[in-house]
Amino acid sequence: MSLLLFGIIAGEYSSPIDTDIRRIQSERLTALVKVSDAELNRDSSAVMAYGDQIMRIHQQTTLIPVRYGTLLADEQEVIKHLTDHSAHYHILLSKLDDCEEVGIRMTLIDSDNEADAPQTSGQAYLMARKHVYSVPEFAAHQETVINNTLAGLFREHRATLSLFNGQRTYLLSYLVPRVTLMQFKARYFDLAESLGENITLSGPWPPYNFSG
Repeated sequence: MSLLLFGIIAGEYSSPIDTDIRRIQSERLTALVKVSDAELNRDSSAVMAYGDQIMRIHQQTTLIPVRYGTLLADEQEVIKHLTDHSAHYHILLSKLDDCEEVGIRMTLIDSDNEADAPQTSGQAYLMARKHVYSVPEFAAHQETVINNTLAGLFREHRATLSLFNGQRTYLLSYLVPRVTLMQFKARYFDLAESLGENITLSGPWPPYNFSG
């Protein structure tokens, strides 16, 4: 048997959480873990249940959430992990304190079929790769407009190019204090009509993209 890590919280957390989650404490930190088979269940239902538990904990306290799949051998290994990373975790908890993650996703519409065209040379392949991993000028401009509009309502912002439902997207992630969340969303929706239909807002979520 192994221990599946859900996340890290500060201090000795005593509020009720799911009964199958254990608390292991060291260095003024608490690791939230659950007994798991050494061969982790990768079914979508297991991943979704894990995410639901993360969300419930996040709604009760400041949490450094861990993406599904981190297994530690036993309690001693968990304590060693907390000891080795304690300084980093305390800084993270201070940054994440009472915050939500909100995502603004742009679907990138290619102006041509360059990314899907047959590649006839090494140079063509490299150009296609550059296309996939570069931010279009219009998306960078919209990012600037959005950041200027939401200035003062978030602590940190990150941007990531990725594939989502088979389409190239540009995800803007924001770490938003709960006290400014309603104002953040209201200001975004005031701006949304001018941004076009290729942009959507999601969240709030546990701050996965700010927990590294």
